[in-house]
Amino acid sequence: METRRSRTWWVQRFFAVGLAVAAVGCGAAEEADGARVAAPDAVEQALGACTHSVTTNTYVGVDYWGTLVFKNTGTVAIANPQVSLDVPSGVTCDDDQPGWTHTQTSRTCTFTRTSALTVAVNASYTFNYSTTSNVSFTATNVKVQSDSCGSTPPPTGTGLTANQKKVAEALTSIWENDIPTLDYAYSEDIDDGRGYTNGRAGFCTGTGDAIQVVQCYRALRTEANGNRLAKYWNALTVINNRFLSTGESQASTAELDAVGNWTADWAASFNTAATKADFKLCQDQVSDALYYTPIMNEATRWGFTQALTKAALYDAAINHGEDGAKAIIRSANTALGNSGQVAPVIGYNGITESAWLQKFLEKRRDVLAGDSTWVDAVDRVAAYEKQRRLGNWSLGTALRNDVRARDCWGTTYPASGYTVRLINPDGTWSTPASYTYACQ
Repeated sequence: METRRSRTWWVQRFFAVGLAVAAVGCGAAEEADGARVAAPDAVEQALGACTHSVTTNTYVGVDYWGTLVFKNTGTVAIANPQVSLDVPSGVTCDDDQPGWTHTQTSRTCTFTRTSALTVAVNASYTFNYSTTSNVSFTATNVKVQSDSCGSTPPPTGTGLTANQKKVAEALTSIWENDIPTLDYAYSEDIDDGRGYTNGRAGFCTGTGDAIQVVQCYRALRTEANGNRLAKYWNALTVINNRFLSTGESQASTAELDAVGNWTADWAASFNTAATKADFKLCQDQVSDALYYTPIMNEATRWGFTQALTKAALYDAAINHGEDGAKAIIRSANTALGNSGQVAPVIGYNGITESAWLQKFLEKRRDVLAGDSTWVDAVDRVAAYEKQRRLGNWSLGTALRNDVRARDCWGTTYPASGYTVRLINPDGTWSTPASYTYACQ
């Protein structure tokens, strides 16, 4: 029985997320071409109207400053919203705020995101804008739209069944925590230059993602009602503004430490019975909005139908970030003769899902193995390759991570040292007493 590595060891090598004001991946591996990117791709499908209420709508002429506060009153998180509004005739919108860009047609100003933003269910978001007008007015025809919204919102987790998603997340949690159980209470400064790393998806205080969870949590529970993290809001905002203005991850935790014991308060937010459900909900919603839903949309775009492929993509999105995962998808497409990125790729020139997944995993293996920071994580890719060879496409057969990259592709890869676990089709798990490493 091998000794479990420390949480710091695991987290230093993995995890990526985004933010509710502008997020960069927290600990994400680089894209296939070596570039880190934060801004979301342009919307590739029609936007749906989002269910919301406008609680503040002011424009103060003397300040040239408009404020819209809208609340997500729908049943799904709003990802990367587009905000449009009408201004008086002759007025021009100008000076985009961080994370936003705009266009104007006649009186209608339309603002779109240049970096990731998620407004969780029941959360409010403050949107600011400026114009050339020195006369106060009230914007009209305010609309909030997103490709995550629609007349019939999809349930959380569209793409995998509930049990398949449990299996996929249990696998990823092995790579992150060396245990299949998601760790919502985790909080630690792992000295990676991103501040405190927290929760089920490694939300970081220095890259704009932890603030998103806190923003959601504040909308559900006040400090007077037991929200231990509410008192850190001003400090988080200071750190986040510095992150936005520099574009660089922020290592400092001094602002938070001056307020209280951040790691203890994060853990207590989950471990306290009265606040556990709300805190867990916010982490789940932010994780789904930033990783799960976007990558399932990619699976649909490229024609992937099998749960195993979707699980492999989901893990890549968490490990490399959404844009990094997309870069590996493009690399696999090109390697299989689809340099034009024709979608769907399945069926294009006879490409099968098995052949595509094999190539995707090889490309991802190369990305990890080619970076000294990430080479120790290469075995996580082998787990999906083993299931591909076994034909466990529906994740309906119990699986074990008793496989290393060297078992699938040769002896040049280092062993990652993950503890072997057995995951059942319903997401429950155990630790086998014995096992043999093999890729089939």
